[in-house]
Amino acid sequence: MAEAKAPLKIEISHRTVIFTSVFILGAWFLFIIKEIIIVVFLSIILLSALLKPVDWLTKRKIPRFLSVTIIYIFTLTLFFTGVGFLIPPVVKQSNEFISKLPQIIATINDFLIFNEIPVEDLSKIIARQIEQIAGDIVKVSTTVFSRVLLVLTVFVLAFYLLLDWDKFVRIIASPFTGKQEKKIINTISEIEHGLGNWLRGQVVLSIIVGISVYIGLILLGIPFALPLAVIAGFMEIIPVIGPTVSAIPAILVGLTISPLLGLAVTALYIVIQQIESNVFAPLIMSKAVGLYPPVIIISLLIGLTVAGVTGAILAVPFVVTGKIIIKELLSEDQKEEHFEDL
Repeated sequence: MAEAKAPLKIEISHRTVIFTSVFILGAWFLFIIKEIIIVVFLSIILLSALLKPVDWLTKRKIPRFLSVTIIYIFTLTLFFTGVGFLIPPVVKQSNEFISKLPQIIATINDFLIFNEIPVEDLSKIIARQIEQIAGDIVKVSTTVFSRVLLVLTVFVLAFYLLLDWDKFVRIIASPFTGKQEKKIINTISEIEHGLGNWLRGQVVLSIIVGISVYIGLILLGIPFALPLAVIAGFMEIIPVIGPTVSAIPAILVGLTISPLLGLAVTALYIVIQQIESNVFAPLIMSKAVGLYPPVIIISLLIGLTVAGVTGAILAVPFVVTGKIIIKELLSEDQKEEHFEDL
C-alpha cells in the first residue's frame, strides 16, 4: 500500500514579508510624491542644458554665482523675447478670425453646396471640431497658468543645483567608498550627458519642424508665416497635442482667405507631422540618446497613457535615465549583451 504524500507546505519567511511590505510602502510613497519627483527631474533636465555653458564661464575665472546668473538672464531673455514676438500676431489672427467667422462659415457652405457635399452633416462635424479645439485651447491655457508655481520652482531648484552641482554629486556618492563611489559619480555624469543629448535632439526636431512649416506656409502664400512657424517649432516639445495646437492658428488664417487654402494648410501640417513622427524623430532621437526607434515610440505611448502630456514629454528622458542606471548595475560583460542594440 503506497504511502500518502505529505501536503505541500509553503513557508514565507519574515524577511520576505518585510521586503514585500517595504517595497509596497516605497511604491506608495513614490506615488504620493510623484509631483515632487517630476519637479526634480525637470530641474535636472534644465540643469543638463545649462551646465556646460556655466562650466565654460567658470573656467574663464568668472565666479560661479555670476556665471549661473548670466546664463539664466540670457536664457530668460531669449524666452521672453520669443513670447513677446509671438503674442501680437496670434492675438491679431484670433481677432481677425472671430470677426470673419460668419463670412468663413458662409464661404464653406457655398463651397459644399457647389460640390454637392451634404452641408448639414458636415457643418455639424465642423462645429463640433471647432468647439473641441476651443475647449482644448482653454484646457491647455488653464494648465499652463496653474503650473506657474511649478515652473518657477523648477527654475529656482535648477539655479541652486547649478551653483553647487559638484558638491551635490559628492554628497550623493558620499555613503559609498572606492569603486562604488566612482560608479555613482560616473552614473550621475552619464545621466546628465544623456539628458543633455535628449534636449539637444529635441531642439533639432523643433528647428526642423519650424523651418518645414515656414517654407510650406510661404509656398501657400499664408500671412504671418514666421510667427506660425515659430509656434510650430516651440510646440513640438509637447508630443501629440503640441502639433495639433500649433496647427490651429495656421488653419484659421488659411480659412480667412479661402476654405481650400484652409484645407491645404491642414494637409501641410499633417504631412510634416507624419514625416517628423515616423522619420526624423526616431532617427534623431535614436542617435541622440542611443535608443532603438521602437523603444522611443513605445515609451511615448506609455508615457501618454500613464501621465498624459507630461508623461509623453518626460517618457524618453525617463527611459534614458533608467537605461543608464541599469547599465551601471550590470557587470561589464552584461552591458554589451543587453544594451548594445537597444
